[in-house]
Amino acid sequence: MYLPAESEARIGGDFYEALRTPYGARILIGDVRGKGLPAVGATSTLLSAFRELAYGEASLTRVAERLDSRARRHIAALDGDPGPARRAGPGRDALFTERFATALLVEFPPGDRVARLVHCGHPEPYLVHAGEVRPWEPDPPGAPLGLGDLLTTEPAARTVPFGPGDRLVLYTDGFIEARDRLGRFPDLAARIHAHAGRPLAAMVAALRRDLLHHVRGDLDDDAALVALERLR
Repeated sequence: MYLPAESEARIGGDFYEALRTPYGARILIGDVRGKGLPAVGATSTLLSAFRELAYGEASLTRVAERLDSRARRHIAALDGDPGPARRAGPGRDALFTERFATALLVEFPPGDRVARLVHCGHPEPYLVHAGEVRPWEPDPPGAPLGLGDLLTTEPAARTVPFGPGDRLVLYTDGFIEARDRLGRFPDLAARIHAHAGRPLAAMVAALRRDLLHHVRGDLDDDAALVALERLR
């Protein structure tokens, strides 16, 4: 599900993709910092790179590393920046760090009832298991795409059980940072728990309605959500 901001001037760079690859189903969800055409351009770059890398790289962490490299090249091209030397000049670091994308990569290896996740500075997903909802927090958290050469944290994969009937809910920050008229944030975990007994499509539709009701139909930021369920 993808919900754009109400105003075109506020449209950001939320994105997602799901592919069947030789290494299993692979999913990407992310959010480019910034708005307007630059964010849309960065989104296009990252999605194109993921569609290539997801089929060509056996390691999910390697996919994340190469996405970070693509993001940094895209940023450098926007800045007219040939390399790290120019980024070290006065004022360059502040500009550079304003351009990045949070992302979460998920892989379901064939024949294994597990999910493999690589966090790149993105909000943690929620696991729905036996009616309970809990976050899958990164350990350790990775750097957002585009900041890999500024931070020392390298992408790391975490493998967690994911059996029949389990659900995984991925989302962008539009689902947790959208304020109502009193300035309150939505409680996404509580809403997922409230709808966890519904069929998957009905749960997603209900989460959409809940968000739009919370903001009275006026979204300040894009919001994307991907829900997955293991059937067998």
